[in-house]
Amino acid sequence: MMRTAIRRSDLWLLASVLLLAPFGVLMVQSATLRPGARELSLTPAAARQLALVIAGLAAMIGLARIDYRALRRLALPLYGGTIVLLAVVLLIGITQFGARRWLGVGGATVQPSELAKIAIPVMLAAYLADRPRLARTTPVAVALLAAPLALVVVQPDTGTTLVLGSVWVAMLIVWGAPWRVLGTLFAIALAMVPLLFALAVPGYQRERIAVFLDPGRDPLGSGFNLQQAEAALRSGGLTGRGLFGGEDSALAYVNARSSDFMLSHVGEELGLIGGLATLALVTLLVWRGLSAARTAPDRFGRLLATGLTAAVFTQAAIHAAANLRALPASGIPLPFVSQGGSSLLVMCIAAGLLQSIAAHRMPDPREQWGARRWR
Repeated sequence: MMRTAIRRSDLWLLASVLLLAPFGVLMVQSATLRPGARELSLTPAAARQLALVIAGLAAMIGLARIDYRALRRLALPLYGGTIVLLAVVLLIGITQFGARRWLGVGGATVQPSELAKIAIPVMLAAYLADRPRLARTTPVAVALLAAPLALVVVQPDTGTTLVLGSVWVAMLIVWGAPWRVLGTLFAIALAMVPLLFALAVPGYQRERIAVFLDPGRDPLGSGFNLQQAEAALRSGGLTGRGLFGGEDSALAYVNARSSDFMLSHVGEELGLIGGLATLALVTLLVWRGLSAARTAPDRFGRLLATGLTAAVFTQAAIHAAANLRALPASGIPLPFVSQGGSSLLVMCIAAGLLQSIAAHRMPDPREQWGARRWR
């Protein structure tokens, strides 16, 4: 059985992760290298990213070899534990950049809202898998999202809020929720936007929105990062300025260039070709995630693969849109590439679960013929 699961692994999905994660280490090294440095040793940030990549890939391979259906028994403890951690963050969490999103663990920081990108799909898939497509099932699904989402909103973390909301919508659509119910919920959410903006959006996020609407606003203050990100993409041209641009980089004085503005950094150093290649690898992973959902042997696997794939896609889309000034900056990392331990590990876990679902996919007659041929 183990050999069968390994043989039926999705090699395209695996290849996308094996290309993106090491590439992320290279780009973190480039973004954090001291200007003018000539030494070959890794920077502390790149060394930490490399260690996290190794740990993440090990987790991905381990999860790919298990039966994903075992997660159904762990859905409630995982979901409950995530809510507890999100609540603890609000009490004793570390505040950075105007938000309280991190817990200090030894000398490192952990972001529990990243764990919600796994916990919510697992819990929602476990609940919906055996439920009929009836309107009365939807309120419980709403509650399963609302509890952790409220704690994320209060931190505040707008980017993760959008990701989790997109995961919920994608899973409800695949489950078969009535469109009139989804339309009603969308109208309610839209009506609540002004209230949420007034109560839950802090001053620094309002300033980000103002800068987005008025690009020339405060070019040396709140608008500096976005202007430099735009300048970096523009200067990269088609093929880029080359790796390790150092102090000549337009992002040299942008603190978040290795995380929030990683796509701009890639575009500056590797050009339009490098940026499109990076997004193409993420798109490949999303495609294989959708394929895993389509061929999953049961509704739990189909829903889980949908939710995990939606998390990867939405996170990448928000990151790209913010770097291209199509959305306000939201602090969302580029999956597998941006610096950030919690995000990287969660993305690797998601990839491992997608691999497990793909390995247990419904038999393909061509695969059965090939297996008989080579016995």
